[in-house]
Amino acid sequence: MLWLPHWAAASGADNWEVNGFATQGFFYSDHNNIYGQSEDGSLDFRELAVNGVWQPTDDLFFAGQLMSRRAGEAQDGSLQVDYALLDYRFAENIDGRAGIRVGRIKNPFGFYNETRDVAFTRPSILLAQAVYFDNARDLLLSSDGVSFYGARYMEHGWLDMDLLFGKPNTETTVEYAYLSQDWPGEFNDSNGFMWRTVYNTSDQRWRLGFTMGRFNLEYNADEAALAALPLLTQMVAPQDGHIDIDAYLLSAQYNLEHWSFTAELSRQKVNWGTLDGIFATDPENRFESGYLQAEYRISPHWTLMARYEELYLDIEDRDGRQAEATLGKPAHTQFAKDLILGVGWQPDPQWLFRAEWHKVRGTAWLPEQDNPDQNALRKNWNLFALQATYRF
Repeated sequence: MLWLPHWAAASGADNWEVNGFATQGFFYSDHNNIYGQSEDGSLDFRELAVNGVWQPTDDLFFAGQLMSRRAGEAQDGSLQVDYALLDYRFAENIDGRAGIRVGRIKNPFGFYNETRDVAFTRPSILLAQAVYFDNARDLLLSSDGVSFYGARYMEHGWLDMDLLFGKPNTETTVEYAYLSQDWPGEFNDSNGFMWRTVYNTSDQRWRLGFTMGRFNLEYNADEAALAALPLLTQMVAPQDGHIDIDAYLLSAQYNLEHWSFTAELSRQKVNWGTLDGIFATDPENRFESGYLQAEYRISPHWTLMARYEELYLDIEDRDGRQAEATLGKPAHTQFAKDLILGVGWQPDPQWLFRAEWHKVRGTAWLPEQDNPDQNALRKNWNLFALQATYRF
């Protein structure tokens, strides 16, 4: 589902809406860096977006969003098309509805991925990095392709279903996430699919979801650039090949008047087997991650949030010792355990302010772009974050 604030632009036509938001964050960490040099205090995180929708008929609409996102060294704030699609609902009756979307579409992954950049729709400043991994954000965020969606109404609830086929985004951040650095070469001709189904009870107390997806990322090495590198680097660098990623996610949420409890558990299988180089030493890994989260709505203006999450980059090497011996990276770069406490204040419909504290053991989800010397990372660290968002 696309998120659009309910303010409509004075366009002279009821079927037009233009909206937007601006988010500024501040991050301070006692060790390690995230979103800039956070050890010194960083304001190097901001999100600016303008979105619009045009609905010429009851069953057809066009929607799109332009976005600028600055996130330390990982993203430079350049303007991008976040999504741009045509949505046609070709069936709707008392039993359900069905439709098709074509264009750049948000991937239907879990409860929060489609609206992960909209502060008003997420429960915290940082989504659970164990599942909504910002280092692989571009890959998870959207795909250029076609999506089929539908809902089936039942006696005690309804079932939402989404099936997407397309070409995922494979910017440089994806290379850092799955190749550890920006090697000479790039991903081309990648493709994938994602399927999600969510059951909602009629009273909206329960939401139960399952997501599965597969991405095939074709990598083309730049042979000329590789030839100019030292021989040892050439030997460990990835060659032409592909990465296969299989992802599975279980999601559950229970809602009461003042409380919401959410849990998501993710498994990924990543196969680098055709890339050779250093990736031939450990051609297949299984990631595992998950979180438990509680939200308490004190009033319409104030909320409290607590979450615990864990991430393991290899379930057969949970303490990271094998990776340390093989790759030379500190063991704690292979896992992360994070306890988060947060508070949110929304004084009016346009403004939202949040504060958050993270007590972290491990560094698996820290961006390498902000931490080029992995050996300098500290295993135990704290992160304090502030965020202000305005929507219009």
